[in-house]
This record gives sequence, structure tokens and C-alpha cells, in this order.
Amino acid sequence: MSRELLHEVRDVLIQANAIVSEREFCQRWLGKSECYMRTLRFSKIEPSADALATLSNKLQYYSEQMRDKPQQNLKDWSLEFERLAAACWTSIQNTARRKWAAAA
Repeated sequence: MSRELLHEVRDVLIQANAIVSEREFCQRWLGKSECYMRTLRFSKIEPSADALATLSNKLQYYSEQMRDKPQQNLKDWSLEFERLAAACWTSIQNTARRKWAAAA
């Protein structure tokens, strides 16, 4: 689920002209190495909570920046960034719940 979310966010950021490549996404939005997404795909692992938290925070920050701009397209992107930021936090919470529930 989280890997699919990262792909969705990457694609939205490309559509918004916020990034031009997966490499840029990994470095600037996840705070990870340029090959982070490839590593996730190859190893079939989920992204770290750190990567999701960093991404959520940055999406929320830019959502707030765009919200007050007069251009309607920026207001629209603001809503989309806010939705994706919330989805990242939901993913973190779901993963945490699975971990502690399995240990009980």
C-alpha cells in the first residue's frame, strides 16, 4: 500500500511540475538517496516511516503555501497536496497498528 502511495505522490508532483524525475522525488521529497524507490521495488519492501513523515510534512507545508494564493489552480493543488499528506500519515498509523497488534 505505501509503495503505491509513493508512486501516486510522485505522479502528482510530476503533474504539478514540482519535480521532473523519480530521482528528484527521492532526494528532495523523501530525504533519501536517488535510488530509494528502485530499492523498494527490487527488495519488495515498504517505505520507512521516516520517508513517509518527511513527505507528509513537505506536502502539508506546500499545501499551506499554495492555499492563500489567488490562482485557482494553486488552490486546487493545495487540496491535492493536503489529501496526500493525510494519506501518508494514515499509512504510518496503519503500519504502526499492524506492528503492535501482531506483538500482542
